[in-house]
Amino acid sequence: MPVRRGITGSAIHRIMVFAVLSAAVFSSAGCAKDQAVADRNKTETLAAGTSLVAALQNTIDTGKNKTGDKVTLRTTQEVRVNEMTVVPAGATINGEVTHVDPAGRIAGGAELTLRFTELVQPDGKSYPITAAPLRMKGKGDAKESATEVGGGAVAGGILGGVLGGKKSIGKGAAAGALVGAGVAVATKGDQIVLPAGKKITITLSEPVMVAVKPAAI
Repeated sequence: MPVRRGITGSAIHRIMVFAVLSAAVFSSAGCAKDQAVADRNKTETLAAGTSLVAALQNTIDTGKNKTGDKVTLRTTQEVRVNEMTVVPAGATINGEVTHVDPAGRIAGGAELTLRFTELVQPDGKSYPITAAPLRMKGKGDAKESATEVGGGAVAGGILGGVLGGKKSIGKGAAAGALVGAGVAVATKGDQIVLPAGKKITITLSEPVMVAVKPAAI
């Protein structure tokens, strides 16, 4: 009659070691997966008041453009939050012309309003944005216009080459500057022309939550 032999102590030890190692491997894989999900879902918030400096990709001209025309800009400076790049240089900002009136139709001065509605990251992810509109107005009275330009030249100069400054905002205009909350003026009779490449500062009026990639270690 055959003799049945039980499991030896050494065999039980090997089984226990195998079980512990297997549990450790699965636990490690689970942690790595959880970390990957956390990294993929990491976000940062662009607060209201955040400024995005971007260059126009298409020329805007009150003598040629109409309401509804698309406006495209490309960011020229990165925006960082908590030491992380949230908006890199090269991101796209989309908007449109929401109001345009050529020079000569409103007491000799042109009017233009641009609104910015979307931020598109280089990886293709897009986010709706709410930003202060850019409003430009050319006064019909040359004397009044010159007075407003003079008062706003300092504000324009502080921007250091961003829309306005000491140079004109209009093609052929003698003077022009960013004035107050995004309002600019041009001299009598000139169309407002913003050439491709012109830098504009866009200020967010509401916060935007943006997905970010953690820095590589």
